[in-house]
Amino acid sequence: MKKTLVLVFTLALALVTTAMADTLVGVTTRTGNDSADWSQLGSPGTLVSSPFNATTVGGIGITGSFAGGGNGTVMQEGNNWFGNFAINDFVLWTNTDPNLPGQGPLTLALSKGVSQIGAQIQADFYGAFTAQIQAFSGNTLLGTFSESGNSTSDEDNSAIYLGIKDLSGANITSIVISLTDCAQNCTDFGINQLSLSTGQVGQVPEPGSLMLLGSGLLGLGGFARRRFSK
Repeated sequence: MKKTLVLVFTLALALVTTAMADTLVGVTTRTGNDSADWSQLGSPGTLVSSPFNATTVGGIGITGSFAGGGNGTVMQEGNNWFGNFAINDFVLWTNTDPNLPGQGPLTLALSKGVSQIGAQIQADFYGAFTAQIQAFSGNTLLGTFSESGNSTSDEDNSAIYLGIKDLSGANITSIVISLTDCAQNCTDFGINQLSLSTGQVGQVPEPGSLMLLGSGLLGLGGFARRRFSK
């Protein structure tokens, strides 16, 4: 009888704990119901101070900052950026001069939690690289995802998409984008349009549903106790 009750309580607790935990997964294909284009920061060649402010189409505020403390630049594929993005894509570059160190990593803080966020990314210097995105809820790190790519001048929209989503809900309030490996100067990279999802993107059971399930299990435990006590 005691073993049965302990098992039921343990199972119910585990299910409730799972509902409360965040499940983060990497995303490699662009998707979302909101976006932010860097053309709002100015025409190609415009310097971007740190910190800077932007807004998504859906009205979510973005506060961006470069870890190096210096300025970035608005670029445009085919104009003053010649890389892997699609022609005419606006690019947020973490640098102002190819002869200077980059100012990355790049932090983007949001005025509202989202369930998914990402952008295409390319190292400034051509060659193989590894990019990383970290998702936070306040000061709490929720998860990290890394992806490898190859930086070229093909201008064919082949830049890798680096994204992350929270299957448990819209809990991501900021991200940090960086290069962890590259041919040269890993603080120097560019990202194009930011894509976001503001709704539920996973199939994680609602906490209330699991509470009901837990209650049902406890009821079964009580039934088992009465049955064995007869």
